[in-house]
Amino acid sequence: MAVATDSKLGACLLDFQKTLNENSRVKKLIKKWNRAIFFEPTDSSELFTMVVTDQRITTVEPGHALNGMSQEDRILLQADVDTLIRIFSGDYNPATAHIDGALAVYSSDKDKVKLEAIAMVIWGLS
Repeated sequence: MAVATDSKLGACLLDFQKTLNENSRVKKLIKKWNRAIFFEPTDSSELFTMVVTDQRITTVEPGHALNGMSQEDRILLQADVDTLIRIFSGDYNPATAHIDGALAVYSSDKDKVKLEAIAMVIWGLS
């Protein structure tokens, strides 16, 4: 199912998909890192799943789709829509958002570090 064109969060995630997939440094970073990333905005019923496999984001789709991922390969991100958009457009460091209490991340510590490293590589965030 395609992401609705009128969804600001969906459009942002599709832009992020393109940005990540075109970055050769990130591809090295996410080698053998296959994950389903679930987005749950706290102020909207709009849900998304972003799937990372084979060194790229292969899909961004509405709803929560397991896509064959085990529990250990799932990451859940919760924040309001504006915060998620700011994070995935490079305007808000995800680690800072997490510390500020604006972003809840449910994953292993290793995956949290990987997400922060991706942000640093793509946007030079520190």
